[in-house]
Amino acid sequence: MFRHYIPKRCNLWLYGVMLLVFFRFPLAFAQPLELLALDFTTLPGDNLQVQLTLSGPAFSPRVFHTDNPARIALDLPGVSNALDKKQFPVNVGGAESIQAIAVADRTRVVINLTEASPYTTRVEGNLIFVVLQKGNSWGAAAEPMRKAPPPIPAPSFPSRVSQRPMADAYPMGQAITNVDFRRGEKGVGRILVSLSNPRMIADTREEGTKVIVGFPRASLPPNLARRLDVTDFATPVQFIDSMEDASGAKLVIIPVSGQEFEYSSYQSENMLTIEFRPLTRFEVEENKKKSFSFDGEKLSLNFQDIPVRSVLQILGDFTNLNIVASDTVAGNVTLRLNDVPWDQALDLVLKAKNLGKRQEGNIIQILPLDELNKQNKEELEQQRVVEELEPLKTEIIQINYTNAEEIKKVLVSTTEKSGQVSGQPSSIGGGSTLTSTTSFDVSQSILSARGNVTVDPRTNQLIVKDTSKNIERIRDLIKQLDISIRQVMVESRVVIANNNFARELGSRFAVNHVIAARPDLEGGFIRTVPESGFFASGDALSDMGMTGLAGPGGVVGATVLKVGDYLLDLELSAAQKEGRIEIVSNPRVVTTDQTKAIVKQGTQIPVTGGATATTVATVTYKDVVLELNVTPHITPDDNIRMELMIKKDSENGKLFQGNPGLDKRQIDTTVQVVNGETVVLGGVYESTKSNTTDKVPFFGDLPGIGFMFRRNQLSEDKKELLIFITPKILKQNLGQL
Repeated sequence: MFRHYIPKRCNLWLYGVMLLVFFRFPLAFAQPLELLALDFTTLPGDNLQVQLTLSGPAFSPRVFHTDNPARIALDLPGVSNALDKKQFPVNVGGAESIQAIAVADRTRVVINLTEASPYTTRVEGNLIFVVLQKGNSWGAAAEPMRKAPPPIPAPSFPSRVSQRPMADAYPMGQAITNVDFRRGEKGVGRILVSLSNPRMIADTREEGTKVIVGFPRASLPPNLARRLDVTDFATPVQFIDSMEDASGAKLVIIPVSGQEFEYSSYQSENMLTIEFRPLTRFEVEENKKKSFSFDGEKLSLNFQDIPVRSVLQILGDFTNLNIVASDTVAGNVTLRLNDVPWDQALDLVLKAKNLGKRQEGNIIQILPLDELNKQNKEELEQQRVVEELEPLKTEIIQINYTNAEEIKKVLVSTTEKSGQVSGQPSSIGGGSTLTSTTSFDVSQSILSARGNVTVDPRTNQLIVKDTSKNIERIRDLIKQLDISIRQVMVESRVVIANNNFARELGSRFAVNHVIAARPDLEGGFIRTVPESGFFASGDALSDMGMTGLAGPGGVVGATVLKVGDYLLDLELSAAQKEGRIEIVSNPRVVTTDQTKAIVKQGTQIPVTGGATATTVATVTYKDVVLELNVTPHITPDDNIRMELMIKKDSENGKLFQGNPGLDKRQIDTTVQVVNGETVVLGGVYESTKSNTTDKVPFFGDLPGIGFMFRRNQLSEDKKELLIFITPKILKQNLGQL
């Protein structure tokens, strides 16, 4: 036998640990806790407070939440459920219901939400409080999640692309610190988004076939603003685009084309997980059944050569609806339908016998289609007669935001020429035919045949005279047309810079994306965009390959800078003081959405026309200007697409028949930027060659030895024309940016 010897000092240490555990965790040896009551009340601001009452001292629960479906779950380990029911309907404060379920050795309280909302928790005595902050926006203070949902199986493949910036890059604010992708079991695709703040809440929505995950007021490190190609992982996810706009950071998840899937998201501490699960064939069929257009009670019919009127009688008895069949409804039909909705059975019978139906309340009228069409036509003709005899009414409609003349153009009678083509055999060989077109007018007027509209330009009002019913339709149309149009302020800075200034500027600021416009053979420009719209922050303006427009194949580069006005103005002002650039002009213009704005600056030069023996020479003036034409278009996601035309003319010092020659440079392109970002257009170069001679008077002109007293210097100064364009959407209420 062997006996273990434990020193007394060790025994004392063990006893101390046991006493410490006993006094530190008395609940482990005391009576188990119970959930005694669940109450909720509405707070100011439509917030909701949920109160959980325990049988003993309460503790902070372990909380996690999901976005799809939206719910908050609280785990209470070691607590049993003593409530008399499991489901508590709420339907206030953004919550639908509350469930309390006992699971193994714990109780889980689930708050079902109408939409994801911020929340806070606190503990007071034996009470646990959960407050839903329905009035707050995304990113408001919320309780950190302390426990994740059931563990995620370890992936069988590592992430294909995963880059993590420095941990202290965003110590206090809201930011995405990493974007990772992993493949789970059965082809599940998991997108793992690491957040700098566990209180961040993601806004997940669908746009077409894409899934957008937005993080309002959150930033994204430049090295994460890129596209992840995860096609090789054989999941429903194909691409993950990480980007940042004016509202914050967002992920655009592009699924594999044609593959059925469902997605869900949940957040644990500072990790947001978005799962894409492929659907089986059975699940796809079940979803199709749910979207079935027929929802009537099911029945079975098995008849051989039964009259149609008898089938209608059976369906009427089954549904307790009143069915009226026309006298012309006749014929027999054979049916063998098993467990189908009654409305689908009726639709099949009507299609088989070329019948139609009209339903008013609980009365269904059955008649042949030609009779149904005739009946509808007669009703429309009768309605037209009533409109022709109805007395006219005059009303004055105030137009607030639009020119009344523009509204009138929509309302008044506009006719389009249309035609009907007929063909007949031609006497010319080859079996060809001669065609003739008969023209007729097609009216597209909103007004009736007797209605008219006039404009009072002094008060910008419309005077409409028409039937009461038509005036109501006109009012509804004007309400949709007469709306406030959003405005855009376009600020441009025209700079003549040294050749290397663009490179220095690009190295200081993050470059969002690059666009190139190449001149075509006819003098215009073709806009070319790289296939991938994401670039790292180290890209410089000079990396775009900007070359002059004069040479064939020259490139006009357009780069989008993610920099504020204040920083850009500081950089340009400092460069101007150092003599590296010259700010030619800084025009600002405000224009409405989809309205062209024109800014010109320059001079006019006289051009003399040729004189003949019988005519006198004429003098005209030609503009030599720097011109900027911009037409902004605000996209639904508050980006701005601009159609740009930039032209710079200058005299080249040459004369042609006594008139100065001109060098013309013009850029036509279309760019899209985020609200407040700056697009930089460059690639227009100007070079000045000079040959100067420094000499000593008299001695420098001596023959033979004069070269010893003079110096010839040949220099070439090359400058680039840079145009900075910053569009900003004006706020509707205060007219501020």
